[in-house]
Amino acid sequence: MKRLYFFLAAALLLSVNVYAQTGRDVHGTVIDTTKITLPGSTVKLIFANDSTSTVTDAKGAFLFPAVKSSQFTLVVQSIGYLDVRRHVTLDNTNNPVFFRPIVLKPSTTMLNGVVIRDALPVKVKEDTVEFNAAAYPVRDGAPIEDVIKKVPGADVDAQGNVTFQGKSVTKVRVNGKDFFGGDLKTATQNLPADAVQNVQFVNDYGDQANLTGIKTGEPETILNINIRPSRNHGIFGQASAGGGEDAIPQIDGTKDQSRYLLQGNMFDFDGDRQIAVLANYNNTNTNLFNFGGGPGGGGGGRGGGGPGGPPGGNNNTNGITTARSIGVNYRDSWSKKMTVYGSFSFSDNSVYTTYSTLQNNISLFGPSSNSANGTENDSKVNARFTFNMEYKPDTINYLKISPSYAFAGVHTTSFAITIYDTSQVVEQNYTTNTIAHSSAPTYGINVLYNHRFNSHGRNFSINVGVGRITNDQYTNPINNYIVGTPTVPNDQFITTNSNTDTLGTYVSYIEPLGKRSYMEVNYNYKNSYTTSDKETDTLATSGAVNRYDLLSNDYTYTFLANRFGLNYRFVEKKYNYVLGVTAQTADLSGSAVNIAPTDKNTFNFSPNAHFVYNFSRTQSFNVNYSGSSVMPTYTQLQPVTDYSNALYPVTGNPNLNPQYNNTVSIRYNNFNFTSGNVFFTNFSFTQASDYIASNSIYYPSNYTPNDRLSKTVATTYQNADGYYSTQAFFVFNKPWDKRKYNLFMVGNISYSNNISYITDVAPVTFAETTEKNVAKTLTAAPSLRFRLDITDVVDAQASATYTINSSQNSIPQQNIQDNFRSAALGLTGKNYFFKDWTYSYDYTKTFYYNYANAKNPNVFNTYIERRFLKGNMATLRFAVQDVFNQNTGFSSSQSGTMISQSNYNRLGRYYLLSFTYRFQKLAGKAPDRIPGRFGPPGGGPGPGGPPGGGGFPE
Repeated sequence: MKRLYFFLAAALLLSVNVYAQTGRDVHGTVIDTTKITLPGSTVKLIFANDSTSTVTDAKGAFLFPAVKSSQFTLVVQSIGYLDVRRHVTLDNTNNPVFFRPIVLKPSTTMLNGVVIRDALPVKVKEDTVEFNAAAYPVRDGAPIEDVIKKVPGADVDAQGNVTFQGKSVTKVRVNGKDFFGGDLKTATQNLPADAVQNVQFVNDYGDQANLTGIKTGEPETILNINIRPSRNHGIFGQASAGGGEDAIPQIDGTKDQSRYLLQGNMFDFDGDRQIAVLANYNNTNTNLFNFGGGPGGGGGGRGGGGPGGPPGGNNNTNGITTARSIGVNYRDSWSKKMTVYGSFSFSDNSVYTTYSTLQNNISLFGPSSNSANGTENDSKVNARFTFNMEYKPDTINYLKISPSYAFAGVHTTSFAITIYDTSQVVEQNYTTNTIAHSSAPTYGINVLYNHRFNSHGRNFSINVGVGRITNDQYTNPINNYIVGTPTVPNDQFITTNSNTDTLGTYVSYIEPLGKRSYMEVNYNYKNSYTTSDKETDTLATSGAVNRYDLLSNDYTYTFLANRFGLNYRFVEKKYNYVLGVTAQTADLSGSAVNIAPTDKNTFNFSPNAHFVYNFSRTQSFNVNYSGSSVMPTYTQLQPVTDYSNALYPVTGNPNLNPQYNNTVSIRYNNFNFTSGNVFFTNFSFTQASDYIASNSIYYPSNYTPNDRLSKTVATTYQNADGYYSTQAFFVFNKPWDKRKYNLFMVGNISYSNNISYITDVAPVTFAETTEKNVAKTLTAAPSLRFRLDITDVVDAQASATYTINSSQNSIPQQNIQDNFRSAALGLTGKNYFFKDWTYSYDYTKTFYYNYANAKNPNVFNTYIERRFLKGNMATLRFAVQDVFNQNTGFSSSQSGTMISQSNYNRLGRYYLLSFTYRFQKLAGKAPDRIPGRFGPPGGGPGPGGPPGGGGFPE
């Protein structure tokens, strides 16, 4: 028995000793001054002879298990915040310790030259994904575009356009305000990365949604760039000059052309007052501003701007452009109550384009196609002025006034050879010389007012927009027939003058129902009035100019819509949602000379919903459903046939109903700060009622009821049901070793069920046979990328992309290619050596499958540069674009009526020697401000614009 007692006592003493050596658990939470948790913060315990550290989890919490020492120093660090250091002494027990929340204060200054590699790279909150620029280091002087290329889910194409999670980024802001009217490349290709604190991709629902919190409709994706506090006071920028020459094979004694580039930017930031000036003059296809779309194309590589150098020449743009551009952006706080910001942009570009196209038409009985080869010279003048005034007289009233003006003018001369055949028999072969010019000024004003009645959520807002779009066009097509009989006058003078006046109003009232719930009543009014005077004159053999009444028309139409909505919003800490219903009436009326007036009325009723669940600051889930009306265009409505394209005349249908779209979208964003893994995905589905479908009508060679339609493929329009489309995107990013190594798996797929009609006119009886064609089109582009990023050593990426563009038509087509595929293998990067030298390479091998006459080009762009002078402010670069001179521009498009292939010219091989000088003079902190000049920092609701034509601001 004594032996048993001895063993029990020994076991008890041993267990007490083990427990004493185990220690205690130390718990805590890290928050900021707004009481928001800070995941990814570094927490360290420093003992007398040792230390240990951990990272806070998604809730900002940390845990140190089994801490043996009762005295230690606690250090907490988080990027963008001041460090916290505390000396801690605990009692001698082993009871767990729970610290009160540790509050970190924002840091107002950052040391230049410090590279932070363990920064939390991604934050996710509802409709915003934020990337810390410090987590994606680039070379000094590199543009912020180089950082965007590295972030998961973002893609920068050859023209500098940015997509995020498969959706185009439509606007850019700097510190929460529009920059150069939201023109994307003005910021991404000019702001230096070392001046940026973070970039945010935001799903923006408009100014009123930002004020009220009621989010309905489909958002646009915008990019917001926040400047580092240390760069908000000072002057910085760069200037570049370069010259070179083409290096392409000589043909028929032609000489190589010179290449040149002059570029400069200057940023003068003094807190709230920010001035930016940009200028560019080059013939290397480098456009400074984007005033609208242009011809697209795929394949090939791209010369990047790179650290400290000029913007790379864009030999992946169709045509050859000489660009002349200048612009200024201004922002300031004129008082504590008023903030203003605006910009002016101007460009005068010349574009030379050669092209060849092959179009296979979908028909009922016999295949037909046309091929065209041509050249075109365009002189394009664009100007844009935007201005915004935000007035906040107190905490409950907000007024924003936004006038705007834009101008687009084009002068075109072109020459084309067109061949049209049916069943491999040439029906028409003709040339067309065209002279055309147009001018389109647009101006308007938008006023937004918001009033909060109390702190409980009662709110009233109204948004009113008025605008006018004027479009004056002159076209002189001269046709010369080699084969076939002319169906229209050979020499036409077509003058079109149109004006569209718009008035839109959105009124919202919100009444709180409880602490977390709200009810909104809204009304949306839209009135669009269009007048269009079209006069067609012909040139007689005697030289007289005669009005051609059959092709002339004066047409007016009005689109009037009223929409009523009722929404219920509920807000919790983790989630919020909006449930509502909308009822809309739309009236579309038109009138023309010698044509009976038309009046179409429609009524649509649909629910809408918006749901957000925030799992943490790095994980969110979002669902959105909405309905919207789309007005037919002038071309789809006006009833007089347009013969400016002799082979493809177009006649509108004044009896069209507005199209109504129902759209649902789902988004999921997740960043795991422990592993660094990133997974983003989204899905959208759109179904259309009264879809505006085209009807292609094939006329025989002897159509006696109207000789002008003989041997043509005419287009008209009608409403149809059955259209839907869907799109899905995902990106998975796996990093290793603090993002030195990154694997990206990206998938982008879309599918559409397109509706069209095909009509065949019998040769003798002229009986019409019409069938509905359903074109099921699949587009997919999976890609795999691996990135190596070692600061000041190498920054390189290998990629592989396979693209599918396939279509199946319910009306079978023989011997027509409708399955286009391409594969692209790429290697792009920069190697840094001898401290101040950089070697850049961008190689792409593209394989085209089923494209007519397509080559498989090797496109290689490269440069070597050296930086010098104090602070590496100067750079000398020698670049060669398209080393193998194989760049080509192939593309394809498919619809329910045709399948086309296109090939455009691109800028060929050339070399360029350039010099760049960077300058900066930073204050380091905010200087003393003059009384009356101090105002609130940037942020708040972004600017809007006049309600657009054909729909409602969502």
